[in-house]
Amino acid sequence: MELAGLMLAALAGLAITAVGVLYLVKPRMMAATFGLPVVPHEEATPWLRLKGIRDLATGVVAGTLILAAPPTVVGWALLAFTLVPVGDAATVVASRGSAGAAWGIHGTTAAFMLVGVVLLLRA
Repeated sequence: MELAGLMLAALAGLAITAVGVLYLVKPRMMAATFGLPVVPHEEATPWLRLKGIRDLATGVVAGTLILAAPPTVVGWALLAFTLVPVGDAATVVASRGSAGAAWGIHGTTAAFMLVGVVLLLRA
């Protein structure tokens, strides 16, 4: 179970790293997939890149923990990181954005991460 939990944590870390890189390279394209009702104006593109930096850093921290920390520490960190997709889903719903994106992207990500948490903390 521990290995499965670490694999889920690694997959989540790789996925958010890829999202971060895409937000740095194609920020407006990525913003259109987030689920909010309006893509920010062109002059707001630097704000989107800040999201890319946040996501990239999150993935790097996750990878570092997987390589250097005991599985229970990875599990607790993964639980803390779950706040990000939960907060993203809540923001999309509160903004009257796409419910499909809120639950299909962000909610599913949180659920996926919570499975990893359970596997890591039960080990």
